[in-house]
Amino acid sequence: MSDNFGSSSKLPLIAVTVHPSKYNGTQDPESWLQDMRFFCRLHGIEEESEIVSYAILKVDPMISIPKKTCTFTGFLNALKSHITFHVKNASALHNLRCIQYNPKEDMTDFISKFLSLCRTANITSLEEQKTYLLNSLLDDNIRNILASKFRNVDDFDWVIRLFQGIMYEYPMHQIRYGSKITIKHCSSGRYLSHGEHIPIESGSQLSRVSCDGISRPAANEIWIVTSPYGENKIPGDPVHYNSIICLKHETTGGNLHAADQLAERNVWSFMGKNENSNWLVRRHTTEPGYHNDPNGVWAIGHTIILENVSNRLPLFCDNNHNVLLDGDGYDENNKWYAEIAGQ
Repeated sequence: MSDNFGSSSKLPLIAVTVHPSKYNGTQDPESWLQDMRFFCRLHGIEEESEIVSYAILKVDPMISIPKKTCTFTGFLNALKSHITFHVKNASALHNLRCIQYNPKEDMTDFISKFLSLCRTANITSLEEQKTYLLNSLLDDNIRNILASKFRNVDDFDWVIRLFQGIMYEYPMHQIRYGSKITIKHCSSGRYLSHGEHIPIESGSQLSRVSCDGISRPAANEIWIVTSPYGENKIPGDPVHYNSIICLKHETTGGNLHAADQLAERNVWSFMGKNENSNWLVRRHTTEPGYHNDPNGVWAIGHTIILENVSNRLPLFCDNNHNVLLDGDGYDENNKWYAEIAGQ
């Protein structure tokens, strides 16, 4: 065997200089043996028993290999029977349960790491792989979207393709600070609208808003999601549920605003900004208590309520298309959803 390794004058430099590392239980046995076989083949060694005998010399002495081991299968079984292999498997399973997808991370790196952990942890069931991949997502909304798309997929390559596609596409559907949106009333199908700034009385900074917009994206129906009064949010950051926002009318520059007097319950456009211009974005639901679920990011098509922070009442559209504060948050007339008009 030494003669074979010595006659290296005609071999590529990599074959002469790169030697497999010592196996100490921290590597994947099959990958490590594959590297060893490649190394031996570069040096003209192709006999299975000879490769195994050399591989045994590269195994840490703490890992006992039976003396008569001469096959790849027997060698791998010996490596996998050692406690280090079981510890590595358990560690990989733990890391698989804890892995989290970071949108700023390169997709290739994440998928490669995920597949490596699945292999090391011996997770071969497609349904288990789907579950671990879904659990890597912190956003409930996107997890639910992917779960529905995974349901009838029986090929893991397609699971990865779907995951990649949705993760690249989903940010385009998120409402962000700085997003230009239209706000549609679910029940009537009309849009929150504001025409020219016509003061309700001479010198007033307040003017009327309504829910009579029926086209999209007419200029009167476009609102810009901005930082709430008293805060500075980073433009481009997604708006999470239970976040406070202001809605600025693109054409007039007025902010959606609630009346100072709770008894009036009027909603206006205000050519300024104060506490009454702050709105809390909540999910709409028929289940008490679900409003307070902070998970998820506001996205187009999600049914929401907009609750005025000062008055603690939700935005409401009556049968005459008047916009005011009313309802308990569960009423059909409290239901709205946003559509992107621009980022």
